[in-house]
Order: sequence, then C-alpha cells, then structure tokens
Amino acid sequence: MYILFCKLTKKIHLHKFLYLCIFELVYNRFVMTHKKSKISDNNNIKRIWSNIYVRNILYAVLVFTVIIFASKWFLSCFTRHGESIPAPDFKGMYVEDARRLADSNNIRIEISDSLFVSTAPSGTVLEQHPKADVHVKKNRMVYVTVNCITPKKVEVPNVVGYSLRQAAAVLGSKGIKIGKITYRQDIAMNNVIGQISKDVQLKRFVTNEEDIIPVVFLGDEIELLVGLGNNPDECYTYVPNVVGKNISEAKSLLIESYLNTGKIVYDSTIKTAEEKLNAVVKTQYPSESGTTRYPLGDKVDITLTIKK
Repeated sequence: MYILFCKLTKKIHLHKFLYLCIFELVYNRFVMTHKKSKISDNNNIKRIWSNIYVRNILYAVLVFTVIIFASKWFLSCFTRHGESIPAPDFKGMYVEDARRLADSNNIRIEISDSLFVSTAPSGTVLEQHPKADVHVKKNRMVYVTVNCITPKKVEVPNVVGYSLRQAAAVLGSKGIKIGKITYRQDIAMNNVIGQISKDVQLKRFVTNEEDIIPVVFLGDEIELLVGLGNNPDECYTYVPNVVGKNISEAKSLLIESYLNTGKIVYDSTIKTAEEKLNAVVKTQYPSESGTTRYPLGDKVDITLTIKK
C-alpha cells in the first residue's frame, strides 16, 4: 500500500500539489476577509445613515451646496457677467432725445432731480450718473438731473439799506442774482439805495418805491442802485482776474469788486448748450489790474471757451 501511494505522488508531482493547496488556502482567506470587511463597511454606513441627526446634517450640506452653485449660475445669467457697454453722453440733450438714445443702447434713464440753470435750455439734461463712457450693463438705469421747464417763482426781498455785499448774500440765499449795478450820487457809499426787478406776474419792471413785493423766477437777475459816496478818490476799484472761472463765478467776482459784466462772447469751440454750461473765461478786458484803478460800476468784457 505504501509503495502504491509513493508511485501516485511521484506521478502528480507532490510539490506542485502542495503549492496549489497553499494558494487555495491563502486565496480563500483573502476573499473571506474582503467579504467580511465589505459587509462590515455596509453595516457601518447603514448604521450612520439610520441616525436622523447625521442624515439631516448631510441633507443640509447638500441643499446648501446646491443653493451656492444655483446662485452663482443665476447671478452670472442675470448680471450678464462680462457684458457691458459705454454709457452714452446725455448731457445737454432734451429728455425725449435722451430717452430715444437710451432705448437704442438698451439702457433706461430716470429723472432723479430737477434744477434751474438760466444758462441752459429748459428740459435738457444737466448731469447724469453713471457718467458718460463709464461701462454699464444692458438695461442699467442711468439717473439724470434735468433743467426745469417751468422754474420756481420766488419773492424778491427788499435789500435797500444793505451794503452791496450783504445784498448779494441775501439775494443769493433766495436764488436771485445781481445782474447790473448802477451807481448814483448818494452819501451812502456802496450801499443799496434802490432795486429794480422784472415781475413775472405783472410782466413789467417794479421798483422798491412801489408798494409791491416783486415775484421773479428762480435764477433771475435784478438791478441794484448803489450809492457812490461823497469822496471822489474812493470811487475807484481794481479789476480782478476772472480767467479760468465759469460765467457764474466770473460775475460774482466782478460784483464783489463793484464792477459789471460787459459783453459775453463764446468762442468758436463752443457749439452746444452743454458746452456753454461748462465754458470758462478765456480772456477778459480790461485785464487784471494790480495798480490801475477803474471807476465803480465799470464793465469787464469776457470771452469764454471750452473747459480743458
């Protein structure tokens, strides 16, 4: 019997048989271990998922993540990220023309305020926000300030007896300007002795001697009669430098120096109402005088140009 077993083992190569047995043992061990690990992992996942608090936290994280990505996508579509155009220049245009230009550029405009500027045509755009050429998205709202079509009416205060500078301050607080200073012989030097206003209701000039409170449009000018004094040596003044100032600033400086604004000329660079509004004094005559004196109430002619 022993001899037969030996013969059989020789035929099937015992060492190969032993290798196969060892391999089968190791393989079965590995597979069983992997299956047990997988079953254990599945059990752990099921046990974690069965916890309502953990499940709610995971749901919350998932919902929050979806909201974040959805918000980014929505904002990108709504704001048209990267799509912009330069805002047109509406300044100086009538409102209806500005609306048509805005529509053609897929932009909307809205009147945010109205002012009265006597040097600009009624119903035109004075300012805009955002400014011209600033890149904006389509359908963006551009807010504009428009010159009043019908300016506000104000009563003219009586400034007789005030000094010229005090009168200018009181009238300025009411939105009224001094258009002309006329000097008359009077003991009260540089004091207002009379005033003349064009009443918008009576449609005629009204003086302070009448028992009437004149009504003018906001920004209108009135004429003041000012005392010349009794000392001829004091009836002179110096011409200030108004070059580089706008028309309003130039007039104020001349009045502070007891002078009148003479001829106002706009040079060839100015072609639109907006350019007139932004123009500055290019030259003046007579020029600034540090030593030469001129009679009170003299006129200074100015030429305006485009602001550079």
